[in-house]
Order: sequence, then structure tokens, then C-alpha cells
Amino acid sequence: MENQGTHILVIRAITDRKARYLTAKKLTQLFRERSFSEWKTKLDSGGGTVVMRADKETDLEPYRRSIELLGAEVDIVDQKTIGGAKVF
Repeated sequence: MENQGTHILVIRAITDRKARYLTAKKLTQLFRERSFSEWKTKLDSGGGTVVMRADKETDLEPYRRSIELLGAEVDIVDQKTIGGAKVF
């Protein structure tokens, strides 16, 4: 998972418990450096979950499609800087 870049892949809050479980399982397969329980905890906490960052939006598209197939709402947002701090 990349920690740098101007485009950010974000999963919006998932209300369905089964969809959260399946999404956490898929994220564990895609990004092996983070455990299932870590992904599940992040998704269960609600709100947006940052999945990865990339310099090109096209690098995020395959991940976006595979996560959307599970029923999760996924957005790609641009990194912005406000007052010297990075926000999205």
C-alpha cells in the first residue's frame, strides 16, 4: 500500500455488516501488510477509510473496481493542502 501520492482511494462508511466483512477480507488479500482484524476494525469504526494513495488516478482503478464489486462505496479524491497541512 502506498502512503504517498496526490490521489487517494477512500471507502465510504459501510452499513451492512456482511459487506464490511467481505470488504475487509478483500483488502487483506490486496494489501498483505495489514491484517484482517486491522482492516475490519477500521471499517467497523465508520466514516471513510483510506485504502491507498497514488500519483496517477489510473493506478487506483483496478483496486476501486474490485472493492466496488463487494458492494462498498468507493471514491477517489484529490489531495489538497490547506494552511500547509495535507487534507482531502
